[in-house]
Amino acid sequence: MSSYAVFLPEAILVTTALASAVLGFAWRRRPEALWALALVGTGLALFITLDMMGLGITTALRVSLWPSPIGAEGDFSAELKMNVDRFALFFQVMFEFVAFLAVLASRGFLGKEEPHQGEYYALMLLAIVGMMFTAAATDLFVLFLAFETSSLSTFALVAYRKRDKQATEAAVKFFIIGAVSSGVVLFGISLIYGIAGTTSIPSTTDLALLRTHLDLTVHPAIEPPLIIALVFLIAGFGFKVAVVPFHMWAPDVYQGSPTTISVLLTSASKNVGIVALFRVFLIGLLNVQVDWVATLAVLAIVTQTVGNIVAIPQRSIKRMLAYSSIAQAGYILIALVVGAVALQSTDPLHRDNAANVAAYGLVGGMLHVFVYAAMKAGSFLVVAGTESRGIPDDIEAYKGLSRRMPFLAFSMLVFLLSLAGIPPLGGFFSKFVLFSSAVNAAAFNQWYLALAVSGVLNSALSLYYYARVIWYMYILEPEEGATKIPGSRSIDAAVFIALAIIMLTAILAAFFLGYLTDAARGFFGWGA
Repeated sequence: MSSYAVFLPEAILVTTALASAVLGFAWRRRPEALWALALVGTGLALFITLDMMGLGITTALRVSLWPSPIGAEGDFSAELKMNVDRFALFFQVMFEFVAFLAVLASRGFLGKEEPHQGEYYALMLLAIVGMMFTAAATDLFVLFLAFETSSLSTFALVAYRKRDKQATEAAVKFFIIGAVSSGVVLFGISLIYGIAGTTSIPSTTDLALLRTHLDLTVHPAIEPPLIIALVFLIAGFGFKVAVVPFHMWAPDVYQGSPTTISVLLTSASKNVGIVALFRVFLIGLLNVQVDWVATLAVLAIVTQTVGNIVAIPQRSIKRMLAYSSIAQAGYILIALVVGAVALQSTDPLHRDNAANVAAYGLVGGMLHVFVYAAMKAGSFLVVAGTESRGIPDDIEAYKGLSRRMPFLAFSMLVFLLSLAGIPPLGGFFSKFVLFSSAVNAAAFNQWYLALAVSGVLNSALSLYYYARVIWYMYILEPEEGATKIPGSRSIDAAVFIALAIIMLTAILAAFFLGYLTDAARGFFGWGA
């Protein structure tokens, strides 16, 4: 029986957001109180979601405080067109984790005199709620509405410092591109509805209604309009994820945004698009994979390559990280393509080879999404830490950073090496699982091997521009007269949390790799 208690984390976040907006007027001279309120609300929601996943303290103590959505208790496919299953919970906890880091770092990044801090935290938390609902959506229109809830909040957050011309320009670009991409996605959804007569995305307990109506072997006449719908969906979600050639907005927006908002955009908002792609293509449109698998495979390789090549000449650290983020989106797309092998499965309940490969690919994608969120959030938080102490966003300003801000320099070193996939850091393990899934999928089609080769070569290419930043921080001498600078405690704490996850990924993976496998199989409707 379904239980509305599974939406307790979202209820806490919404309550905290509304309280922040209202109390922002009364506590204008007490920004630390607004910060504490947002931090406690986000932390409580994160704690409850982890407990619902079965990875929290109450599970270890065998104490049941709230229903577990693993099973029928989180299935609201009929009433609300949402299903809070293992897959949704994983992404929800990741969104909350990024929000927690961003809120924690905001104490040291925002000046005490900056206005509207109540609205700042309210918009951030409402954006996370929209992301969490997107992860649980089982209907295309509900997914779109949840997506827009998060998008509208982030549009405003980018322009939070409205007197900053660069931030205002970034917000305008973000809004225009976001509005266009939303219209494109909505047009694609309307075409799907016109063809299939439904927008329901099958859940683990639902009949594959959308798949049946879109099966080209049964209804060959729908192929032309369906191809048009697929083009619109790929383009619309491609804008959201910043996939080449729909990536033009990302570097400008990430560079112009307040850096704590850049953390939210690159580590959480981008992954909302990934969730939507997984839901729409690996469940709703799996039967028509002949029309989209090759397209997404090419986009994955092109996105990796373009992102890494264009990152090389960048002098702005944030802009370099933005192009690196585009390349990382290309890596994650590998999971989407490998997951399409699921259609080759004949007996998934008994774990035949195709089912294992598809699930393994999705596990690799989910693991890399989480590690990527920690790596990107951590690296942008390092930039936030340096900016808060007057060091500009330019690679020249990072000369001798290891002598001026040793902790942030070491953290950036670890994050960059992890992004490149250097063992034994988190990026190595997640990329190993992701790329090896493409190798396993080559048993069904040898062209899948190209995805693994591209991933490895592009990871090696990325090491070039990451190493350049490391060279500036550790090899070059600082400017004459430069002295050691104390960091912000809140930003250092947020960086430390991300750093611990990257350095301990191998240990953490041992605890939740089984959970990810069950989530992947449940996602395809094969049970745990």
